[in-house]
Amino acid sequence: MRNKQITLDQAATIVRDGDQIIFNGGMNWTPMAMLRELVRKGIKDVYTMAVVGGAMNMDFLIGSGSTGQMETCSLDFGSFSRVAPNYERYQKSNQIKMLDNT
Repeated sequence: MRNKQITLDQAATIVRDGDQIIFNGGMNWTPMAMLRELVRKGIKDVYTMAVVGGAMNMDFLIGSGSTGQMETCSLDFGSFSRVAPNYERYQKSNQIKMLDNT
């Protein structure tokens, strides 16, 4: 059987501007290394969806300017913060569109 593993850098090249990224929300199981690699590559206009709520993962993509539209049922940092700081800043300045998927 051939080896199908690829590097993080190679995996990040699969995602293009305007693609949709869907991941599990919350503070656990967040692929932060992959998200950081996407930001390093300068990905833009990503449609981001968190299945059971977003946290640091979505807030990171918002703060980096990588996503302009997101869909989730909630976005917070759990017991650490009631509101995700980048989301709050971008929402108040009308720089991001959020869809509720509850």
